[in-house]
Amino acid sequence: MLKYYAFKIAGFSLSRLPRKAAYFGARLVADFGYTFFPAMGAGVADNMRHVLGVNADDAEIKRAVRRVLRNVAKNYFDLIKLPRMRLDEIESLITVHGWQHLEEAMDKKRGVILVTSHMGSFDIAAQIFAIRSIKTTVLVETLKPPALLNHVTALRESHGVSFMPGQAGTLESLMRSLHRGEAILIACDRDITGNGIKSVFFGDETKLPTVAVKIAMRTGAIVVPIFNRREENGRYVIQVAPAVDILTSGNDAVAKNVVRVAEVMEQHIRQCPEQWITTSSIWAKGAE
Repeated sequence: MLKYYAFKIAGFSLSRLPRKAAYFGARLVADFGYTFFPAMGAGVADNMRHVLGVNADDAEIKRAVRRVLRNVAKNYFDLIKLPRMRLDEIESLITVHGWQHLEEAMDKKRGVILVTSHMGSFDIAAQIFAIRSIKTTVLVETLKPPALLNHVTALRESHGVSFMPGQAGTLESLMRSLHRGEAILIACDRDITGNGIKSVFFGDETKLPTVAVKIAMRTGAIVVPIFNRREENGRYVIQVAPAVDILTSGNDAVAKNVVRVAEVMEQHIRQCPEQWITTSSIWAKGAE
């Protein structure tokens, strides 16, 4: 319950700060944690070694870890600040590229599965769907205790975007959304359920989730990659990529589709590794 109360207290205090002041504080907190609690960055360091490659030295990896932790801290502030921000204010901070790829997919009335990775400011970027009137359900990790899950969900849904934790009945609800021609968004860079399959990601084998591609194969929904990043000037950039060509049948079709999504994620993560805010090692999970 400690994390729940921390969110509540922050909502009454830090959420009232101007963004620049809060981001400065977030940076200080992240640097303090990096310096005095090195275990906080261990998973991030392993992820950065894979993304940056064998030629990256220790100093480069340490710089990347510090930047990732700073972005994580900023994201917590973005989340608690979200209900106090107006949609027009959020819109003024976002630049979007490639939106036509989503519009073209939505026009086909088959439902759209937006695939992404944990990059940038996830909760702020998701508000683009409310801003542009795209009925969207975002699949998220189930948090514990339930009070924390309910509180975080309420923050995220404060402007009308639906967030659904992965639990019993979720799959059926997502399928109904697609049948109505709506969109669902699924992060595909972490196997949080343990039901993923072994795949190659940044050159090494790990487990990646299959839920997005399996739903697409079953429903005929169109798979569209979407990513976001945080700019140094406090703005956010959303990039929508062309639809992924999904195999509907054949030997190892699921595995091949997972690889196709993974390749797109790799391209975008490599462009700004410090924006990949996954703090646990992707490959440690894959080795279990």
